[in-house]
Amino acid sequence: MATFASNALILQRKLEEIACYVSAMAVATMMSITVLEVFARALFRISVPGSYEYVSLMFVYLIYLGLGFSQRRDAHITVGILYDHMPRRAKKIVEGLYLLIACLFFGALTWTSGVSAFSAYVMGDTVLGIIEVKTWWARAGIPVGLALFSTRFLIQLIDLIKNDVLLEEAAAAEEETN
Repeated sequence: MATFASNALILQRKLEEIACYVSAMAVATMMSITVLEVFARALFRISVPGSYEYVSLMFVYLIYLGLGFSQRRDAHITVGILYDHMPRRAKKIVEGLYLLIACLFFGALTWTSGVSAFSAYVMGDTVLGIIEVKTWWARAGIPVGLALFSTRFLIQLIDLIKNDVLLEEAAAAEEETN
């Protein structure tokens, strides 16, 4: 059982890293399309068909695919005015509740966004524009990113309960290993 758990953790880490690389590729693609659009307008006074639609749909990858990786590194914006002054036991309780609620909430969002993406695929949903741009491929990025995010919350909750490790301690250990 311990081997399964350690392999699952390794898989989660790899998937989070792959998702970050896909997110970075989306940024590079968005920049390339935008630069191409600017040059086409400046030099030829034409617009590249579908450029706005593709760039706007790729924002999904930029936003959602890095959530799990950022959560693993405790890189999200936090305000610790009260939390930083709490005793360790109170921090554990607050963090445990936060991780449980976040896991359930983002798990539910994963499911509903997955249903929405599948529905868009089945219906052949498109964005209105000069050319037909399907939306399912962008919508599919939302449940993927949210699944990694909610799984990361579950892993951190288990780590808190089983190993008594707070988020900031796990993030500090993560930085030391890299």
